[in-house]
Amino acid sequence: MPSGKIYFASDIHLGNRYLENPMDAEKKLVQWLDDIKKDAAAVYFLGDVFDYWYEYKYVVPRGHVRFLGKLAELSDSGIEIHLFTGNHDIWMFDYFPKEIGAIIHREPLTINLLGKNFFLGHGDEIGYRPFKYRFIQSIFRNRICQFLYATIHPRWTFGFARRWSLSSRKNGLAAERLQETQARNAKALEEFAISYLHAHPDTNFFLFGHLHVLIDKALTPKARLLIIGDWMRYFSYAEWDGEKLELKFPIINGKIIK
Repeated sequence: MPSGKIYFASDIHLGNRYLENPMDAEKKLVQWLDDIKKDAAAVYFLGDVFDYWYEYKYVVPRGHVRFLGKLAELSDSGIEIHLFTGNHDIWMFDYFPKEIGAIIHREPLTINLLGKNFFLGHGDEIGYRPFKYRFIQSIFRNRICQFLYATIHPRWTFGFARRWSLSSRKNGLAAERLQETQARNAKALEEFAISYLHAHPDTNFFLFGHLHVLIDKALTPKARLLIIGDWMRYFSYAEWDGEKLELKFPIINGKIIK
């Protein structure tokens, strides 16, 4: 890996119609990437970069050209780009590796980064997962179901997926349900991390997205759990320089974006 800092971001949800101005969110993300390229060795996106993504054999979704172009620029300059599939963009295949040089991760990853051991994942693969969610995910991951879905014209599949995502986002962010769901899922991730530490006591950091919250919690004197927020409300990211791991917010036009 080239020398430099390691950056982590999650849950950008590009193309999300829940936002008033989805293009503005993409521009902020691109500007942040442009700012960190001077000292970045790698950027890890921990899932749900896109609100919906499906790659057909010869077709990829419309839009996101600023972001995709910036990823290609960073990759061409030697910065490693890592993309974890989330529950919204599970259907990434070979477009990003072939066109951009990105590395796709479909499962949680354990890796040593600048001398410390990290456990990285989107956050929906472990912990609390109700039967309905696990059943839907098994369908989404099934090769036959993916093949059959690909036979439907994109005009219909994209419209359906975006309406479903918008409805899910409105329900998921409803104030009366949000805190309860976030607390339950965060507790499940914490319990997983503590259990994992018993078998792997040399793990230093657990990083997840998915929950759209900011959590930085010490599990032991040598291990921390971070849930790194999102780019819908917080515009948050994590930065690791080999000494400190911090949750941060980008500075754009001289102002901290939060």
